[in-house]
Amino acid sequence: MERQMQLGITILIVLALSLGAPMWTSGAWAERVKLALPSKSMGYLPLFVAMNRGFFKDEGIDIEVPMMLPDIAHNALFQGEIDYHGVADSALRLGAKGAPIKTIFFGTTLPNYFLTASPQIKSVADLRGKYVGISRFGGTTDLAARVALSKNGLDPQRDVVLIMIGLPSTRYNALMAGSVAATITNPPDNVALRQKGFHDLLFLGDTIEFPSNGFATTERKLSEQRDQVKRVLRALYRGLMFARKRPVDTITIIEREWKLDPAAANESYTALSKSISKDGTSSEAGLRVHAQLIQKMEKGIGDIPLNKMVDFRLIEEIRREGTR
Repeated sequence: MERQMQLGITILIVLALSLGAPMWTSGAWAERVKLALPSKSMGYLPLFVAMNRGFFKDEGIDIEVPMMLPDIAHNALFQGEIDYHGVADSALRLGAKGAPIKTIFFGTTLPNYFLTASPQIKSVADLRGKYVGISRFGGTTDLAARVALSKNGLDPQRDVVLIMIGLPSTRYNALMAGSVAATITNPPDNVALRQKGFHDLLFLGDTIEFPSNGFATTERKLSEQRDQVKRVLRALYRGLMFARKRPVDTITIIEREWKLDPAAANESYTALSKSISKDGTSSEAGLRVHAQLIQKMEKGIGDIPLNKMVDFRLIEEIRREGTR
């Protein structure tokens, strides 16, 4: 009888794992949750802090973080293949157009971008007639680059050539190869480039305010699995507060996650601290910048109520409750 019971338990565990059901970890059932990212950007630092410090486990969540391109992530979210994703920039646009998706948390409240240039480029003015790398036209790197160039005396339409390159790693390699004179970078890429003789011309958060590195989910998830969403957000919020209040320990996490030496990790944290969110939400002014960008891209869309794009009710509830 005892052997039959053990066999039965083993079969149940195998079935649970194969079906993606909650897992038994550390004496408690953990719910498996998938949160996709487009890249391992340091702007998602609250997520990685929460994973390293066990905040998701505290909430009974077994978090999985696959890497997906934005379009694939959106499709996977709507089809229920993932639960959340970190592609808030385009999620805002989909929400504004009426799709049942909401952004629920932002890791940064300023664009976590730097305009990094080759050694011979001494100022923004030296970019006249040169190639500048961005991720994609109509995206936030494009918007931030155009505003920054304009505020520093260059017409982004006529004085420089903006090149759509794609992912941060591709932009990094393009600058290294000399294919562009400058490109938009994020920590730790700008730090690694500085170590190789390149330099930052600008922190783009000094020229424009809008949130980035946000997480989104479906309206169905918000209505039908509110408890899960709140537990995910609580873990992210704790990760954010830890990153803000405990820089030394956070730098150690950065070293481990991004495989950086202590000096580079410290520099990256200092760079990120310029833009990191205070509470996971965004100002209305920052969201309006996104709305204006969407209006330019989607002709005839009209006014965009902010509640079509974001839902901060749960993160605000968590903030009022405090964290343990």
